[in-house]
Amino acid sequence: MTLNQSQPIAVLLRVLRYMLPLLAAGLLYSEATTAQQNIQTIDYTTREGLSSNSVYRTLIDRRGFLWIATGNGVCRFDGRKFDTYTTSRGLTDNEIIDLFIDSSGVIWAIPFRRTPCYYNVRRDRFENENTDDALNRIELANTHRAQALQFGGMAFANNRRELYVYKNGETTAYKNFLPEKSGLIQRIFEYQPGKMLLFCEDSIRYFDHGKIVKSVPMGMSLIGTECMGSNMYLAQARKITALSINSAGKMENRVEKEFPFDIRIFCCTGKSLAITSVSGNTYLLDRNTLTIRDNVLNEAQVRNVMEDKDGNTWLATMESGLVKVQQKRISSYTGVKEMEQNFNALIKTPGFIVAGTNNGDVYVYDGLYAVKRIALTDGRNIDAWVRRIVQTNKGIFVATQVSSFFFDTKMQRQLASFTGTGNHASKTAALLNDSTLGTGTHSQAWKYNITTGKWTDSITKRVTAMAADAGGRVYIGSNDGFFRWTDDSLIAFGKRYSACNFRVNSIACSPDGIVWVGLGTDSLLAMKDDQLLASFPLGGIIPGNICQSLYCDKAGVLWLGTNRGLNRISYQLRAGKLSISNTYFGVADGLPGDQVNDITIRNDTVYVATSGGISYLPSTLLLPVADIATYVTRVTINGEDEEVSAGYSLPYYKNDISVDFSGVDLTGFIPLFEYNVNDGEWRAATSIRLRLAPGSYKIRIRAIKRDGSPSPQEASVQFTVHAAFWRTTWFRVLVVVVAFGAVIYFLQRRNQLRRRQAVSKAITEKKLAELEMQALMSQINPHFVFNSLNSIKGFIYDQELKEADRYLDKFSDLLRSTLDNAQASVITLKDEIKYLDTYLQLELLRFRGKFIYRLIVEPGVNTESVFVPAMLLQPYVENAIRHGVRHLEDRQGIITIAAAKMEDYLVCTISDNGIGREEALRLRSQKHIEYQSRGMQLSKRRAELYGIEQEIIDLKDEQGNASGTAIVLRIPLSLKP
Repeated sequence: MTLNQSQPIAVLLRVLRYMLPLLAAGLLYSEATTAQQNIQTIDYTTREGLSSNSVYRTLIDRRGFLWIATGNGVCRFDGRKFDTYTTSRGLTDNEIIDLFIDSSGVIWAIPFRRTPCYYNVRRDRFENENTDDALNRIELANTHRAQALQFGGMAFANNRRELYVYKNGETTAYKNFLPEKSGLIQRIFEYQPGKMLLFCEDSIRYFDHGKIVKSVPMGMSLIGTECMGSNMYLAQARKITALSINSAGKMENRVEKEFPFDIRIFCCTGKSLAITSVSGNTYLLDRNTLTIRDNVLNEAQVRNVMEDKDGNTWLATMESGLVKVQQKRISSYTGVKEMEQNFNALIKTPGFIVAGTNNGDVYVYDGLYAVKRIALTDGRNIDAWVRRIVQTNKGIFVATQVSSFFFDTKMQRQLASFTGTGNHASKTAALLNDSTLGTGTHSQAWKYNITTGKWTDSITKRVTAMAADAGGRVYIGSNDGFFRWTDDSLIAFGKRYSACNFRVNSIACSPDGIVWVGLGTDSLLAMKDDQLLASFPLGGIIPGNICQSLYCDKAGVLWLGTNRGLNRISYQLRAGKLSISNTYFGVADGLPGDQVNDITIRNDTVYVATSGGISYLPSTLLLPVADIATYVTRVTINGEDEEVSAGYSLPYYKNDISVDFSGVDLTGFIPLFEYNVNDGEWRAATSIRLRLAPGSYKIRIRAIKRDGSPSPQEASVQFTVHAAFWRTTWFRVLVVVVAFGAVIYFLQRRNQLRRRQAVSKAITEKKLAELEMQALMSQINPHFVFNSLNSIKGFIYDQELKEADRYLDKFSDLLRSTLDNAQASVITLKDEIKYLDTYLQLELLRFRGKFIYRLIVEPGVNTESVFVPAMLLQPYVENAIRHGVRHLEDRQGIITIAAAKMEDYLVCTISDNGIGREEALRLRSQKHIEYQSRGMQLSKRRAELYGIEQEIIDLKDEQGNASGTAIVLRIPLSLKP
């Protein structure tokens, strides 16, 4: 085959056509490789709290929170923890494929199906179609596009060529305004209120308040569109076109850029643009020139890219969660695989690094390429844990749990092995002076003379840490506390200080005489002149809970390694008081592992052995210290969530308060928080729960920055708990007034009652006096007197002069007793019985023995101290004679008067064996009534006035015939004259 003159040129052009993209791609890859040497990636997956490893999009709201749309809800990230929102917190679907922030700062979540929803910051949940009816009118159909509008609100377009605009809580629907065969809407650009550019698949259409007024053919197939300010960016398979759009909607082609690879993803990062190639490489573009600025990630299935204010890049991936790409702050030896493992001890010499692992291997690394592995035992031995590596002027000492080794200063030759020489399986070692090395084993502490190669002093103690100060004093840490080794004895500081009784992991002596003691518990101790200066808890400004390693080579600065990272502690000792501040370095700053096992400094460079490799950093490295804004995210009152507000006014019974808060820091630093109440003492907290007494309370919350200082951007919330109404001043005044009124009222009522009682008593006394006078009169009624005189006359007529005289005496005694008793309303039972006895004797003479009588007073009744109304019983006795026993023909009458004490009453019973009440009533109705006796009625009324109970009992014999009558009177024993 022959070529003419034009053929070589054509072939060359063809070759260049295919080679130039490859060369460009190679150049990009070379630049990316160089750039990636100075960056690090941090992965956030479900292990770190992300709700799903399938991430669609991220954005940052106005408060600084990072929002992540995932296949299982929306996550909000503050740099410390993920807070997940699902359908239980308002989402209409758990698969959220897009997020937007509108011009008012509201976060919108767009689900794969169902209607959109937006975040309500006060309620800490999403509003949806059930809580906002305007959202129910938005139909997303099978596929859709959403866009935050420049002049407020949100626009939604679906595959049915419908447009919905949500603004100011109302939804406007635009249907049937596009031809059926037109391309679907890809992007909406609002250049004036109500006027938009609709970027469709086939054209650009001008939309003016519901109508299409103009159409411009597109002439390109788009794979993505983005807008930033007044610029619109259109992405094709290998090309991006930038358009500028003025306020009239006029478009101008500003710049175009073609790339040597196919574009799979095109998105706006917030600061610039990003593209992801089909091969999986992700690049940042300058938004003005569209040139590649950085290669941020290779070989990852990226869906979206975002940049934050600190220069970090966040990548949403399809299956790998959220990836953060940031500038390295701390350098690490991660370019060599052998150096990417857990190291427990290290030293730095002028030419190399010596590091030991926990399986009996020592690695010698020149910091660039050459790595030499030295196996201290045959095969991997987990018991040959390299505990310490110490550099001396004679060589390098390596302490392991199975033996101790001495190498030359270049780690090329082993000088000695102490496996078979005593018990020298060391758990720690320290250079005590230029010629003496101290080691600690499972059971002893030893001193080794480097010059002579001899083991000298020893003391029995299980040793975990050892150090010596500038004065040569040797300090030992053990499982049971902290000690000072003097000659052949140990001084136990635990006898004086209880904090010195715990396991010691590390010891460091500073040039200013302070001995730092790192405990296996969560504390750091500071000793000086054998006195405890201070104890600093971990978990506060010092993250972590275990002191792993300590190093100090200059006064004022202590380096501390914990299970959470590296700490540069600045301290000051003034007037015997030690104060500290801290700068924290963690995995987010470039450490390859969380746990810092050993620290050393050479030429102002700090080298640290971590659980993931070895890092190095300038001892004066300053990390960005930014203010951390703190926000109240949740308020719970009596166990129920409330809307987040600046203040709350609560009744007295709603006083159980819980406040959750968050401080946003996406740099990787995990801030601490503290709060105070009413400007009181600041207290550390991760959340707040208080039970408040009535009063007003202002709670202030602030974050602690990386340098240990408080952030000025505080959150605050106020609570006013009102006192119970019975504890208020007005209620107390009301109670006093009511009480005063009640006292006046009851005094008046009492006075009225007393007056009524006095009047009633006077009336009663008057009635009693009248009744008693009437009773007196009844006792000496004319009929009785006439009968008595007739009886006397009859005795005289029958010449029974003695009986007449006797009767006359009794009659005069009765009249005298009647007159005497009339002087008192109440008399003793003795006087009443005497009166009745006289009366009955008189009646017995008159009726010539027709009846007998008995007066019975039971034991226990003191007749002189028991009182009865005067002449109360006589009418009852008279009634027993008149209507009872006088009519007896077949037997002698018997009248019994008995007095007995029963509880609080004197019970007087007057009984007879007469004819009974029924027969007496029959006889009375047949005979002429001689006179009307009022004695019984008067006695009954008197008894009622004195509170005396009366009962009449009809007596019956065994055949049920009347056998008499009994009157029972219950007279209160409290009755007094």
